[in-house]
Amino acid sequence: MSSKSFVKILRKVIREEVRAAVTEILTEQKTDHNKVISHGLDLHGLTEGVPKRKKKKFSKNSMLNDILNETSGITRDGPLVGQDYPSMSNFKSDMADSFGLSQQPQSLATTDTTGKPVNMQNKKVASTVNAMTKDYSALMKAIDKKKNKV
Repeated sequence: MSSKSFVKILRKVIREEVRAAVTEILTEQKTDHNKVISHGLDLHGLTEGVPKRKKKKFSKNSMLNDILNETSGITRDGPLVGQDYPSMSNFKSDMADSFGLSQQPQSLATTDTTGKPVNMQNKKVASTVNAMTKDYSALMKAIDKKKNKV
């Protein structure tokens, strides 16, 4: 047998073996990553106390449904955390204390971002500082009062 014919036969055999191996790898059972993640969370005790939710069908596409079910934090039954957060539409000025906003005056910036002193003689700078440090509580109370009347 000549070396050229041996190389041809060898290439043919290798090609067939590679094709068979690739076909076997592509058709083998896929790993369910959700099961692996759940198993890891169970091992570390991170799933205790987490409420199980029913999966809802948002569309015909199963992958899209899985993604939407994973990311939908608020359902018709209420938020995932089990706690209702107020929206800004019903924010009242007296709620500011619960957000940690204090009535203590903040110190004014005496230097700019480059470290140079701020020129308070400049009218534009003075009006900006005035707008930023103004007490808007009376305005917010007036808005709250107007909302209650309407």
